[in-house]
Amino acid sequence: MTKQLTPERAANAEHAAGNRHAAVHRWPDDPARTWTLDAVERAAANEAILAIVATGSSVRDVEHSDDLDLVLVYRGCRPVMPRPPISIDLRRCGHDEVLQKLKDGHDYLSWTVRYGTALFERGSWWTILRTDWKGRLSLPSVAEARERAQKAERLYQKMTELGDTDAAAELELSMLTFLGRAALSEAKVFPKSRPEIPYQLQEIGERELADRIVSALERRTKRTLADSTI
Repeated sequence: MTKQLTPERAANAEHAAGNRHAAVHRWPDDPARTWTLDAVERAAANEAILAIVATGSSVRDVEHSDDLDLVLVYRGCRPVMPRPPISIDLRRCGHDEVLQKLKDGHDYLSWTVRYGTALFERGSWWTILRTDWKGRLSLPSVAEARERAQKAERLYQKMTELGDTDAAAELELSMLTFLGRAALSEAKVFPKSRPEIPYQLQEIGERELADRIVSALERRTKRTLADSTI
C-alpha cells in the first residue's frame, strides 16, 4: 500500500522532480497523483532508477484523459515499487532494453521519447537520451498497426455477437485508432495521442476516419459519465 503523502513529503517530491510533474495536465484521480509523487520521491533515493517519464494524453493539450501512462527506466536490479492504482499504466524498462527497443522502432517507447515528459531523471539521463535520438525515431509500423486493427476488429465482432456492448465499443475504438495510426505513418506523420489523431487525420485528408474516431470517443465519454452516476 502507498504511504500517506504528508505535506512535507509532497514538497520534497515536487523539489526532486524539479516541479516537472506540473507537466501532467490532468491527473485521472487523487490516487494517481499521490502514487506518482511518492514514486518520484522513491526514485530520488534509489540509485537504480534512471528516469520516470509521463506519457500519453495526460501530458498533451487535450480535454480528457482516462489514465496516466508512466515509464520507469532502471539500471541493474528491477526496483520494487508499491502497486500503482488502476488509473496508472506503469511500464518498467531496463536501460539496455530501452536502447534496443528504440533501435527496433518500438512504437510506445518512440512515442514516449518524442512526446513524454520526465518527472524524474538522474544526471539528465532522459534529456541526453532524447537529444541523442532526436531525428532518429522510427514511425510506427504501418503493417503492424493494420494487423492490430484487424485483430481488434475480429474481437469486436465476437463481442458484438456475445452481446457485450461495452467491450465491443472499446475494441471498435482500438480498431479505429490503429487504422488512424497506420494512415498517419503511411503519410509520414508521427501519430500523437489518441484524442489528437482525428485532427491529424483531417490534415492529411482522412476526414471519414477522423469522424469515426471522434464519434467513438464521444460515445466512450458518454458511457463513462453514465457509469459515474450509477
